[in-house]
Amino acid sequence: MSILVLISLSLFGCGEYSPSKHDVVNTLGTIKNLDLLEKFTEDVSNNKDSEVRVVNYTDEGDPVIHDLKYSDEKLSSKIDTRFDEFGDHGVIEDTCKSIEIIEKSDQTIYQLSGCEVYKEGLPITIIPSD
Repeated sequence: MSILVLISLSLFGCGEYSPSKHDVVNTLGTIKNLDLLEKFTEDVSNNKDSEVRVVNYTDEGDPVIHDLKYSDEKLSSKIDTRFDEFGDHGVIEDTCKSIEIIEKSDQTIYQLSGCEVYKEGLPITIIPSD
C-alpha cells in the first residue's frame, strides 16, 4: 500500500473533513452559508437546475455530508455518513419530490418530502430558533 493511500485511510477513519466555503455547515445549531440552502430551495421551486452540499456535525463533532441536486425536474439526495464514527459508514441515495421548510416555535426544519426511500420525509438540516 502506498504512503498516500495510508494517509488517506487514516484521515478518512478519523472523521477528518474540511467543508468548502461553498458548503452549508451546521455545527450544533451554528449555521454558515444558509443563504446557499435558501437559494437551492428557491431554485427547486422555480424548476431551475441547482445543487448544494449541507454538512451537519454530530454531537461528537463528526460530519454527515448531504449532497442535494435538482436537475431535469428530479430532486436527488445523497447522504454520506462515512466520516461519522457512530454512523452506519455508508452512502444513502434517494429521489424526492420537494423541499419543505417547517417553522416551529423552537426550530426551523429544512426537509425533503415525497422521497422513495425515506417515505416519511428526510430532514436536510435543523436550525434552532434564537
